[in-house]
Amino acid sequence: MNIRKNTIIYVGCPAFNKTGGTELAHQLVREINELGGHAKILYYDITVKNNAETVNPAFRNYVDSYSIIKDVDDVADNVLVAPEINIQMLDNFDNIQKVIWWMSVDNFLKTNGFSNAVKFYGRFKAVKLLLKRRISILKKTLSNDILHLYQSEYAREFLANNGISNSKRLSDYLNSVYLDTADVSFENRENNVLYNPKKGIDFTQKLISAYPNYNWVPIQNMSNTEVRSLLLRSKVYIDFGNHPGKDRFPREAAISGCCIITGMDGSAKNNVDICIPKKYKIKAEDKNIPRIISVVDDCLQSYNTKIDDFSQYRKVILLEKENFKDDVKNIFAKDF
Repeated sequence: MNIRKNTIIYVGCPAFNKTGGTELAHQLVREINELGGHAKILYYDITVKNNAETVNPAFRNYVDSYSIIKDVDDVADNVLVAPEINIQMLDNFDNIQKVIWWMSVDNFLKTNGFSNAVKFYGRFKAVKLLLKRRISILKKTLSNDILHLYQSEYAREFLANNGISNSKRLSDYLNSVYLDTADVSFENRENNVLYNPKKGIDFTQKLISAYPNYNWVPIQNMSNTEVRSLLLRSKVYIDFGNHPGKDRFPREAAISGCCIITGMDGSAKNNVDICIPKKYKIKAEDKNIPRIISVVDDCLQSYNTKIDDFSQYRKVILLEKENFKDDVKNIFAKDF
């Protein structure tokens, strides 16, 4: 890319939503600005500005203003970073330098191509989404003519398998609430088995039904501080979701002192995005339920020794913020 002192870097993001991906978009804007660049968060799904209500309170430490589509200055010196869920927005501009940021492979597949949507949603729901224009009829063609950024090893592999070589790593890091290790103790923890009810809940519910005596605790309707408090006093976090990118919940749990048990879908399949021993990754199949429960029980009963199995994962997580800074410098800050 051609980055100049007057370059404006627009980072596309849906307005107000609080997810790992939307937080990451705001983190990128702040990082570029702190390095001396000029970045703006671009809320592409609204047409009228209202600063007081539109910037999510959780993100106001990253940005204090935002742009909308009509604000974009479509000139060759500027850059537009589109999330993979809305690469169609790039078609609205002729001159700006275009980038796709792959934070979630699965979300791209769900919204690009009817056959992909059928795989994820089933035929009936896919037809409904198609009629509502929530998915495109044809899969958007991927091209090496623009720069592709990948948040995860899973996304890097996806791009390579689709013939994309013009790619660079732009990963992420956890909210600062989770990165203070001074308050992490491995003593006097509760026998909680935590899970995210938004990810892999159908299979998780089978585990809960088969072994109801465990103290299963959903992580939901909590602030970052409340989640951190729960993680700090618990022993196990399970995640049998689809892992569309390098998910934050497993890392937040691990850095807070929990043992991590996952399935083998998406980014959980490789040992880069979730670098835990293989015995803690088990396919989400009914026949494996007794094996999964055995591993859960082992972590609960022998927590003080099993927690050492995740020390390398914790080290990797603590390095992510510096790695993110290096990624941003490598991609955007060459001429600041």
